Amino acid sequence: MLLARPGEPRSVWEKHAPDAGPADIDAAAIAEVLRRRGADDADLIGVVRGALDGTTLSPMALEDFIDAFELSPRHAQRLRDLLGGSDSVAVITGDALADLHRQSGPPRHDTLALHEMHTLGPDGLPAEHQTIQVIKSTVDSLDAYPYRFDTDQLVVEVVRGGRVGDIYRVNEGLFGVDILLDRPLGLGETTLMHYRTTFGYRTPPPPEFRRGVLGTMRDVTLWVKFHPDRLPARVWLGRWDRLDHANVIDQQLVELDGEFSVQARYDVVEDTIVGFRWSW
Repeated sequence: MLLARPGEPRSVWEKHAPDAGPADIDAAAIAEVLRRRGADDADLIGVVRGALDGTTLSPMALEDFIDAFELSPRHAQRLRDLLGGSDSVAVITGDALADLHRQSGPPRHDTLALHEMHTLGPDGLPAEHQTIQVIKSTVDSLDAYPYRFDTDQLVVEVVRGGRVGDIYRVNEGLFGVDILLDRPLGLGETTLMHYRTTFGYRTPPPPEFRRGVLGTMRDVTLWVKFHPDRLPARVWLGRWDRLDHANVIDQQLVELDGEFSVQARYDVVEDTIVGFRWSW
């Protein structure tokens, strides 16, 4: 994802492959970057291909990638955790979800506070999403929180409050992963969770960020942050009537702030879908 999406890591290898298309990734150009930064493996193209398709990657080769593309400390640690099999971070792909289905049951928790930051990249596609959430158990023993998303190409990292559990398909358009809590919650007990999602959309999703609420959520804050290289023409704060084939119930035009973002806060959100939509 880091090497494929528009941004600094991709721009490093694109200098050696000026004809690469937006959806292309050039193994020879990546190998050239590694070679120029001192990587001395006899088959660098083989190393790159093994890393890109997920078949093989040694810890030493990973450090070569981190050094050659000057990856941030956070991205570097994510990669090391993935390679080492950490239970705090997981890659989710369509192949892994092919035969795993699970129906969503009724909520087993209440949300006392929810703060979400949705960040778009220079290509206008969702790049990262951060969630800080306080939940209260409504059952005697709550051991997992179900996290839902509408793409099968992403990385989920639990920063605080639990670890990544089972990955599954909820229905044809919705996927999920269980966040296993650090300890089961008794009836009425609360916990704070912080989890982060990095997206790798292969086709552009609708220009919107929506949060569906089943039941009641309190103290809800939503941010959408745009990249300065891809600013929207207009942004609306709205409400929708359903998840699939949705219609906008009401909306109001909002303005970007000095950090190219919009935000909204709700004391209570109940049985509805709220969020932002925009036009380019």
